[in-house]
Parts: sequence; C-alpha cells; structure tokens
Amino acid sequence: MTVETQRRRSSRLIYEMAKRPDLQGMRAVAVLVVFADHLFGWPSGGFVGVDVFFVLSGFFITGLLLKERSQTGKVSRKDFYIRRAKRIVPSAVLVLAVTVIVAYLLLPAYRAKESLVDALYAAVFVSNWRFEAVGTDYFQQDLPPSPVQHYWSLSIEEQFYFVWPWVLIALFALTRKVKRRGHVWVRLWTLFGSMFVIVAASFGWAMIQSGTNPTTAYFSTFTRIWELGVGALVAIAGPWLTRIPDLIRPALAYIGLIGVVASLFLINSTSQFPAPWAALPVLSTALVIASFYGSTVRGVPMLTNPVARWFGDISYTLYLWHWPVIILLLAVIPEGLVFSAVAIVLAVGLTAVTYHFYEDPIRRSQWLVEVPARGRMPRLPLSGWALTGATAGALIVTLILYIEQVDRISAAQAGAESAVIVDLAPPPTNDLMVADGTNTPAISVVPGNDPCFGAPAIVNEACQLRNPAVPLQPSIEDFATEWGGPSCWTELEAPLKSCTYGYQGADATRIALVGDSHASRVLHGLAPYLTGNQWHLTTYIGQGCVWMSPPKDTCPAMAEIEKLLVSQQYDLVLTTSTRTGDPGEYPPAWAPVIAAGSRIAVLADNPKASEQAIACLTRVSFGEDRTGECETPEARATPEDPQVTAANRMNPPLHVIDLTPYYCRDGSCPAVIGDVIVYGDISSHLTPTFVRTIAPALANGIRQALGPSN
Repeated sequence: MTVETQRRRSSRLIYEMAKRPDLQGMRAVAVLVVFADHLFGWPSGGFVGVDVFFVLSGFFITGLLLKERSQTGKVSRKDFYIRRAKRIVPSAVLVLAVTVIVAYLLLPAYRAKESLVDALYAAVFVSNWRFEAVGTDYFQQDLPPSPVQHYWSLSIEEQFYFVWPWVLIALFALTRKVKRRGHVWVRLWTLFGSMFVIVAASFGWAMIQSGTNPTTAYFSTFTRIWELGVGALVAIAGPWLTRIPDLIRPALAYIGLIGVVASLFLINSTSQFPAPWAALPVLSTALVIASFYGSTVRGVPMLTNPVARWFGDISYTLYLWHWPVIILLLAVIPEGLVFSAVAIVLAVGLTAVTYHFYEDPIRRSQWLVEVPARGRMPRLPLSGWALTGATAGALIVTLILYIEQVDRISAAQAGAESAVIVDLAPPPTNDLMVADGTNTPAISVVPGNDPCFGAPAIVNEACQLRNPAVPLQPSIEDFATEWGGPSCWTELEAPLKSCTYGYQGADATRIALVGDSHASRVLHGLAPYLTGNQWHLTTYIGQGCVWMSPPKDTCPAMAEIEKLLVSQQYDLVLTTSTRTGDPGEYPPAWAPVIAAGSRIAVLADNPKASEQAIACLTRVSFGEDRTGECETPEARATPEDPQVTAANRMNPPLHVIDLTPYYCRDGSCPAVIGDVIVYGDISSHLTPTFVRTIAPALANGIRQALGPSN
C-alpha cells in the first residue's frame, strides 16, 4: 500500500455492514410480539416490538449510508430512494388495496369509508398524523380501530427515510471542516455529538408530550425520531464498536435481549410512553446491535436459527398483513380459539405468498433502473417515475380533502336540520312511565306508536327484542355515526361552552344538565319535551366533565361550571356521566349547589356494552340476522355507579333516576332492544334513536325529581 493510499484511507472513517443473522432474529422477535399482543392481548408490552423496529431501521439505514460514503466518498440520494421504494412500496400498496376492498365487502359503510380515508393517508406516508388527529377527537376514539392503523409506524419510518440522507449530508459537511491532527476521530466525535443532540432533543420533547398529550406523543414523528436516532448513533459509533473484546460480546447480546424481554412484561398500556419507558426496549436493542458489530455472530441460537431468520426475512410483510387480518376477520368470526387459529393461518399464509411471489421478485428486479435491457423496450426513466409518484400523491391528497369536505358539509346540514326540533317539536301526548320501586315499569304508549319499538319492548313481555323481519334502526351502516341533534359540546381542555334550550317564558322551570359525553346524549332525547313542559334547559357538558371534587384535569371548565351553578339557582340540576371515581368525591362538589337552594337529581349511567357485543352487531351473518344474540351480562354491564352510591349516602338522599330496567332484563343487557340499536360505540354512547325511545321515561323521572308542583 502506497503512502498516498494510506493517507487517503486514514482521512476517511471506514464502515462495514456485514449481514447480521442475529438482527434478523430481532426482527422476528419484534413482529411476533406485536402480532401476539394484537391477537391475544399478551404480552402486555408487546407493542414495544415497534420500538425495536425503529432502532433497527435507524441502524441499517444510517449504516448503509455511512458505508457508501466511506467507500465512494459520497451518498447517492437517487440510489437510496430507489432502494427504499423497491423495498417498501409494493407490499405496502398491495396490502392497502386488498384491505380497502375487503373492508367494503365486510364492514358497515361508515367503517369502510373511514378505512378508505385512512388508507389514502397511509399511501402518502402520513397516517401517523391522521391517527394523531382522530385520536384526540373524543368521538372518533370510540369507533373500532382502523384496519390500517398499524401504518402509523411505517409512516414515521418513511418520513425518517425521506429526510435522513439530507441530514447526514449536512453533518458530513460540518465534519469536513475539521482540520486538526487526528481529525478522523474528531470527525467521528463531531458526527456522533451532532446526532446525540438530535436524539436528546427528541427524547426531551417525548418526555413532555408523553405526560401532557399521550396520544400525540404516541403517533408524533418528533417524539419518535429519537428511537431511530439511537439506531443511527450505534451505526455512527461503528469504528469504536469494533474494539469490543470478543470475549464479552455474547454477554452484551444477552443483556440486551433480556432487556427487550423484560420490557414486554414491565410495560403496559398505562405506562408513560414513548418516554421514558420506550428507553428500555430501545437501549436494549441498541446493545444487541452493538454486541456483534464488526465481529462474527455466535452464541445466540435463539436469534440465528432458521425459523427466527425466516420470520426476520418476512417481518415487514407480516407486520403489514397481521393487523388487517385481525380486524377484518372479527367481522366474520367471534373472538375465540377458532378466530385465533384462522387469524394466524391467514396472516402467515398471506405473508408467505406475498413475500416469495411478489415482494422479493420486485426487490430483485430492474424496476426503477433507467438502463434498458438489450432487445427490450426502454423502461420509464427515473424522472418519469418521480413525476408519476408526485402526481399520484397529489391526486390522493385531493381525494382526501374532497371526502373530508363532503363529510363536514353533511354534518353541518344535519346539524342545521336537527336544531329546529329543540324548540318547535311538540311533546308526546303520553309518556312511558319511569320505573317504580319494584323495578316493574308501567307502560303508557303514545297512540299510534309501536309499543314494541325501542325501550318499551324490554318491559313488555309480549314484545320481541329483535324481530328479524323488521329493519334495524338506525341501520348497521349508520348506527355509529347517527346524528342526534345539537349537543353544545365543550372540547377537551377548552373554555366552557354553555347553551340554553326550550321554554323561554318567565314562569319556566329552570333545569341544568351537567356531565360528560353521556350527558350530551340525554339532550337528544329531552329536546321534544322542553317547551310543552315549560322547561328551560341550560347545558354544562364537555369531554371529561364529571361533576366531582377535585374536578378531572381534562375539564378545566368545571370550576366555572360550579360557580355558575351556585350563582344561578336552578329548580333542578340533573347530572350524569360515565361511571368513574369514588363515591366520596361527589358530595363535596354537590354541597355548595344544594346550599345555594338548587335541587340535584342523579341520572344513573346507562349500562356499558362489551366490545364483543358491539362487534357482534356488525359481524357478517351470511343472510341470517343474529343481532338479537348480541348482549352483555348485566353483572358486567352495570358495575357500581359512584354517583348513585354517593346520592344514596347523602342526608337526605338525592333523587336518583335509574332507567336500568329499560336496558336489561333476565341478567343480560341486549345491544338491540325493540329493533333499535342501543349503543353507538365501544364507550357505550347511546344511539340517538334509542335515546328518543327511552326519553319519555326520562322525562317522567325529571317530573318526579321536580316534585308535585311541577
């Protein structure tokens, strides 16, 4: 070797990226624990497999770019993006297309349309932003998960891939200015230090967001980039890692592997995530990567055996297929042993076929290569593919905006039409009677109305809860998105929004309605009864606005609500909310209002439907109506209601309106009563149609709470 050659090599950091069978095994671990968590709900921290993927991706991508620069003196952004496109795009697009098609075949229309919109976001690799947005939308949270929700992590990786070559080039330019003796190692320190600053900044932001905005923190690019950055740090540190003594390398790998396994059981859905808890699987994975850098992998057969390596090879494709298989299969088969077995066979089978006959052949092909093979038609040049991709992306974005604009217009029109009923609709001439002390409700039906429609059916033994010959209301296609009318809703951590409805005369009976989203559904049913009963209703309703002391952090408006309730005396303050908290937390909040002269009544929360009961409603029945079998055991659906317990402990006890007999009988709470779907989502928000059928009983309960003079 000449002196000049030695000089040139000494001025350049040498990086090598040998094949690592142990890291293929880590990919296998990552995808299998994610699959197990989604399918069985075990292990509790199975979702950290995504964090393992992030670290591995950051390492491989950075390492390949560093290797290219160490060998050629530059980084070809064009070649990098071609490799990424061939590796990522074909299977991602295929799974999206198949998922949307099957969603339209198996799911209700509203879910199929949401799946299409989600898939469009995923197609342009911004689905994490989409799910971050809908995850902070209270009512969107309560809808079943999207069959393409798992694309959020792929979107973050693609965003990383898009900017990372440019970041590295900028860092290379920064380190190129170093002109001191031993400058190779100074460059390494500069490169490592610059990357460390990026990682530290992202981790710091993740710490803040994980504590204050956990949904945003989970899906945000900026709170996740540190995980890929840790993998990049390991790649940058490669020249140092080659000096690790061979004797301790297996031990380091086992320590890292133990850390990953521990994270599967120490972390759960209540852990503050992604910071600080993601640091355990992230740093543990980094240790596994570092352990055999620049050395022969040995002593870790659980990661290097043929089965682990095969699952590592197909890990990306299995990740893409497993989630839509689980979500869409639930529309056909109820959860259980058969469901799990079919899901495993389908997911692994689709993965194997896709990988071996579609994904791998495309990756090895000359697709996106500009030079045509001799005797064949010339291929579209790279610039043409770039233009095609940009055009497709623009069309997708346009379609997303169009669909969402149509939805906004439809919602606005529905709201305008529904608002009219608040003051103008006449009250029914007769009412359902509220349950008496014997829990045997009497029924008085509006003349001309069906006595077996909705709530009356469950207390009338002559009625069927479900008559297959009668169409469901609302329909399966619309029940989760049925518009019930105005609700005057205070958003999370937003200023108070209060509205008044009903009779406006000076002799009005003044009623206040206080509570969370469950209280908002009460308004949908009470609207027709306000004017005829001379009730003037004021609403204090918002996300997380449970009337307790101390108030929940999610409802800063509660302090203002309590002041208004004290200063503006009401004939009746009606409160209801999701069952939460301890009975002892309610009386201190109620006492000042009672002392100010207002009467308080507690509306017992409606039963809570199980997720299985809601899924049962939309399950494909192949021509046979099985919705009458969708139910939740009453013992499970009606745990202690802390508000009711607190009301009964007061001296004197507060009036309680308990409509449970209109939801449950014979030990079960059906999801369909009198051919009406009861619940609109997995958080047991009532459908407006059912609320209207139970509203007469509620109105009668309010009359009883007001006393004989009202």
